[in-house]
Amino acid sequence: MGLLNELVGPVIYRKHIDELTGEQLAEYRTQRIRVDLYEAEKKAYETAYGTYIGYVRDNHLRESHGTRWWHEFTRRSAFEAEARRAKVAELKWKGIIYQAQGKLDILDQLLRTHRQQAMLIFTAHNRFAYRISRQHLIPVITHQTKAAERKTILENFRAGNYKVIVTTKVLNEGIDVPVAKVAVILGGSASDREYVQRLGRVLRKQGNAEAVLYEVIVRNTADERISERRQPRS
Repeated sequence: MGLLNELVGPVIYRKHIDELTGEQLAEYRTQRIRVDLYEAEKKAYETAYGTYIGYVRDNHLRESHGTRWWHEFTRRSAFEAEARRAKVAELKWKGIIYQAQGKLDILDQLLRTHRQQAMLIFTAHNRFAYRISRQHLIPVITHQTKAAERKTILENFRAGNYKVIVTTKVLNEGIDVPVAKVAVILGGSASDREYVQRLGRVLRKQGNAEAVLYEVIVRNTADERISERRQPRS
């Protein structure tokens, strides 16, 4: 914020989402749903996470590089064998929690609960989005989706012909879908901005309809710690 303030000046006006609900935005609620890893997933996660965090701690990256420790870790992985092994392990444990079977189990329940409501499902990676699309026959939008196909999907969603869309980061902003009143986050970054962007997809006011955002996270993993850095209303 220091550089931003220097370039454009300080913040002169701020308004929180909660101050706009009721009139400009829909009333909303958020809910975290915790799931457990299956036994095989848990063992694989613990092994991969142990390799990753062991390297980070043994090399004192957080202490020596502060907030840029992860960038230093990634830089080293390009030429240092041990760092490379830790980087591969990082990708593995993230893949496990982002695509946990327990998240799919909960998604099945949410799709049944909200089968009459328009829903957006957000995932961390394209692979998981396409997996959900195939499993539930849900249209998917990613950065690979052609413009014409994306337009057709969104038009059908607004018209009520499609009740659900699964996507990644590509629909975080820049779309207007006031019919959407349910969002399900199955994975993403620790950024407050991304969380608010995804919440914003379902906050367009449409009558007195309440919006709801579900965040599905894996208990006792980095997934849970990342989520708890934020303090959304629940």
